[in-house]
Amino acid sequence: MAISKVGIIGTGTMGLGVAQVCASAGHDVIAVKATPGPVDKAKDTVVKGLAKIVERGKMDAATRDAIISRMTFSSEENAVADCDLVIESIIEDLETKKALFRRLDQVCRADTLLTTNTSTLSVTAMMAVCKKRDRVAGLHFFNPAPVMKLVEIIHGFETSDETLEKLNVFCKDINKDPVIVQDTTGFIVNRLLVPYMLNAIRMLERGTGTIEDIDHAMKSGAAHPMGPFELADYIGLDVVEAMSMNIYMDVRHEHHAPPHTLTRLVQLGYLGRKTGQGFYDYSAKPPVQNPQLLRPVI
Repeated sequence: MAISKVGIIGTGTMGLGVAQVCASAGHDVIAVKATPGPVDKAKDTVVKGLAKIVERGKMDAATRDAIISRMTFSSEENAVADCDLVIESIIEDLETKKALFRRLDQVCRADTLLTTNTSTLSVTAMMAVCKKRDRVAGLHFFNPAPVMKLVEIIHGFETSDETLEKLNVFCKDINKDPVIVQDTTGFIVNRLLVPYMLNAIRMLERGTGTIEDIDHAMKSGAAHPMGPFELADYIGLDVVEAMSMNIYMDVRHEHHAPPHTLTRLVQLGYLGRKTGQGFYDYSAKPPVQNPQLLRPVI
């Protein structure tokens, strides 16, 4: 069975990005708002985002209209009942996700593929609450979904080879570059990337270098497009801390635990670009090292 109709649960940044990717590739999409409130805002976000692309000359109006016409927005989970594939992209909390999978297992067809866009949580733990476990897997897109090519297809403990192959074909069909990964906390990218950012923070705490110098060294010396602090601010420091804790709770190694400075910044609400201040102060033009970090955060 070819995947034609896709359901997305969650209309945050990632959910809407994945929905746009699927609709752009010609799939009919049902985007379900997972939190209370009207769905109009989610649709407006997509429409405004596509309008900017048209304004920049990267897309014509007819293509934009065709993408929007393939997207339906709902606040009801049972709207995905007839979908061939459902991609969950809600809050990164295991118990909340497991509860959703229990409901989807009852609502969706027996042959519907149920997937999670989790960045670090166990796919097998979500699979465990389902009766039809062979059709459950991870489908981890990267932010921003319309731009980033990689998708990690996560092989849960009982995911069938048939499910993996269908998802592999689907990812290529939506112009993504898939890799199949065993269900290990953090998978490939975040299992490598999170310790990299944590090590940079510890270097800062030890006085090895400044935020700007460490970032500059990795961009100039390792050809990274962003330094570790720029990357952490881009992802969101709360997200980085949560990913760190998820990996730490799995491996129980201090190397993966959130450093003191990261925890303090999250407690203060300095979450990076989305709040205007993190390791950098984004109210300045161009952004400068957060003046609060010119002295130790204690």
